Amino acid sequence: MESRKLSRREAAFVRKERVIRLATTGPEGPYVVPVCHVLDGGAIYFGSDGRGRKVRNIRRTRRAALVADRYTERWSRLQGVSIVGRAEVFASGPVFARGVRLLYRKYPQYRREAPLEPGESVVVRVTPTRVMSWGPGQ
Repeated sequence: MESRKLSRREAAFVRKERVIRLATTGPEGPYVVPVCHVLDGGAIYFGSDGRGRKVRNIRRTRRAALVADRYTERWSRLQGVSIVGRAEVFASGPVFARGVRLLYRKYPQYRREAPLEPGESVVVRVTPTRVMSWGPGQ
């Protein structure tokens, strides 16, 4: 499946959000959790324990869906970006190291609160294949 670039507005919105929701699927059915992420070069990166359910699901399907959204009581101002894409898991190497560096830069507390260590942690890279956005400016 061909990758799909986020528009400039979509990328700015995803980049600015501090937490997005990740959806995966596995033998137990759908699984949705919040993740701290970073957008770089058109791909979304997040870290995880290498044994977690989301990582097991991604390893099985190589797919993930993400939603970044902003709620307001004025529904005409709701904003969001929904992304479906190819997901890859990196337990070490240059992509792992780059993801860790980017995540530590965006979330300084990551290093002391939930360090990403090769062999224990992984970095997941999601390359968008479908994108949908809504709200003002989208």
